Amino acid sequence: MALAVQSLTSMAMLVPTVLAPVAAPELGVQASRIGLLVAFNYFIAIVSGLMCNALIARFGPVRVFQFAIALVAVGLASGFGGNLAVVFVLGAFVGTATGFVNPASSTVLHQVSPPQYRSLIFSIKQTGVPLGSAIASLIIPALLLYMHWRYAVLVLGVASAFLLAAVAPFRSTYDRDRNPRQRIRLSNIGAPVAEVWSRPDLLTLALTSAVYSAVQVSLFTYLMLYLIVDLGHTLVLAGLVFAVAQAMGIVSRPAWGVVADRIQAPRQLLGGLGIAMGFCGVGAALLTPASPLAAIVALCAVYGASAVGWNGVYLAEVARIAPPGKVGVVTGGVMLFTFSGAIIGPPAFGAILGLTGSYALGFLFFALLPFVMGLKLAFSARTAA
Repeated sequence: MALAVQSLTSMAMLVPTVLAPVAAPELGVQASRIGLLVAFNYFIAIVSGLMCNALIARFGPVRVFQFAIALVAVGLASGFGGNLAVVFVLGAFVGTATGFVNPASSTVLHQVSPPQYRSLIFSIKQTGVPLGSAIASLIIPALLLYMHWRYAVLVLGVASAFLLAAVAPFRSTYDRDRNPRQRIRLSNIGAPVAEVWSRPDLLTLALTSAVYSAVQVSLFTYLMLYLIVDLGHTLVLAGLVFAVAQAMGIVSRPAWGVVADRIQAPRQLLGGLGIAMGFCGVGAALLTPASPLAAIVALCAVYGASAVGWNGVYLAEVARIAPPGKVGVVTGGVMLFTFSGAIIGPPAFGAILGLTGSYALGFLFFALLPFVMGLKLAFSARTAA
């Protein structure tokens, strides 16, 4: 259930990015401006995530999942309108749905996850992010071979609505403790952030996630454009390479979950993944149109395993150290930092691209940040141990 909803929202978040090369000219904007829409989507996700705990308390986590599904379906279908204003409506709906998913998922999974398998279970759920992105990068180019992009988003929106019925049976199990009298107050929106800020261990993880998220979202916002514009590959081939990177994220998330549960402390593992992101960013910057396709695929595979693979271990560690009964609150609070990285990352990459005309310099800049944070987290974890 949680995996399916996570996959759906992830797929929906990536739709504008995959469509950018063909839809942007028709909308009268440059494809490189897609980073602004991505940032807008994640800003909306921050706000909805901070409000989500009250919604979970009143309606139950499964009903919140259903709210998210409905928003994705309506948002994607609205893209049929085919103008820039409607695209931002799509972003607002999909962003709101994305903000709902992690607090609701963590509330459910923390209840059912044995401590010795927590990282693995959370990581399996988080495979929905790269899975959804891989689905988008494969299905959308295929749909574009047979229809206009506006019809493609309409098809995706209608198909998304069918998940509502699949999720409904779980309400009787996981929504039993809801409080229909729970009041939803905007004045409580800052409580999740205050909870994180008061705990140095949570704050360190949250700040690290901001950097890692900036790298992850920037990578998958600009990777296809880099492959097409700078390296000269076709949309279909770029989509396949993109899917390989996402597929490695799917495979690596449960693998990293096993490592965190059985072999290496979660914080040390998270630090190592940041260092790997740094090396991969340098490698991406060194690619040229003459680079062998095998080398590009291998690099993107490792990049996907590190830049996409960290989230499940991170959320499991957040749930582990959250105060009793506050997993949903804390998850909403840390996601402000995580999504803030997603907001800042793509426009920053886009600004570098706009000033220099170089994707390579963007990848270099986004190699330095996770490398530094990874070293800091790895050595702080070792010192604490």
